Amino acid sequence: MTRSSTGVKVRRMTSEDLRAVNQIDRLLFDEKRVPTWPFSFDTYWNLYGPGVSFVAEVNDRLVGFLAGNIAPQERSHSVIDLMHTAERASRYPKVGFIDMIGILPDFQGKDVGRALVNAFYEECKLNGAPVRAHIKESDETLSKFLAKLGFRKWDTATYEKD
Repeated sequence: MTRSSTGVKVRRMTSEDLRAVNQIDRLLFDEKRVPTWPFSFDTYWNLYGPGVSFVAEVNDRLVGFLAGNIAPQERSHSVIDLMHTAERASRYPKVGFIDMIGILPDFQGKDVGRALVNAFYEECKLNGAPVRAHIKESDETLSKFLAKLGFRKWDTATYEKD
């Protein structure tokens, strides 16, 4: 468990947190949802369980969550990425993926997201894994947030045809 200088306490998510996390998730569920996981948190938990997920508390109130996983590098490969070198693949045998992040509106902009991402990043460092997050290109809020934390755009794009 870590506590930030702003009073945000971050800890690993447990099954006891599911009710509060689902409430936050339902409150935030709309067109802007992080597209790596476009379904409810209930569905995510049923598939992945706790993974590498964290919750944030302020004054003992759960105000945010981050759901993620550390997976083999192959999960991130696309046709374009098949041109990777052996050096690149061996350098990062695993990758940390931020799948979902949700923060109560009243606590956005108050270092809750930063504390959650930092906790996930530290866990990934312990596992020798870089951190990736897939977001909608039109999501300016999340794009600016991630850039502020030192993330940069990667060199792939996803295209879709109905």
